[in-house]
Amino acid sequence: MTHLITGVVRDATGNPVPDASVYLTAGPEPYPDIAVLSAADGSFRLAVRADGVYTVQCRTPDGSVSETSVTAGGDRPARATLRI
Repeated sequence: MTHLITGVVRDATGNPVPDASVYLTAGPEPYPDIAVLSAADGSFRLAVRADGVYTVQCRTPDGSVSETSVTAGGDRPARATLRI
């Protein structure tokens, strides 16, 4: 079964951050070494296979980094907010 991790990248004032690379740095299973770019509204989606806690990290075009942990599983996407 595939689970979704969805979320948004925001700056310190709450504005969306487009074009940030978003990727997994830890999780309960091996995960592919791939990244997605946040959309114009800062949103992103990652698919994972196993239930559990994942660490999601982002890097903005200017080099700022943020990370958070989310728990994937169940019927609803896990929701992550990354603040730069």
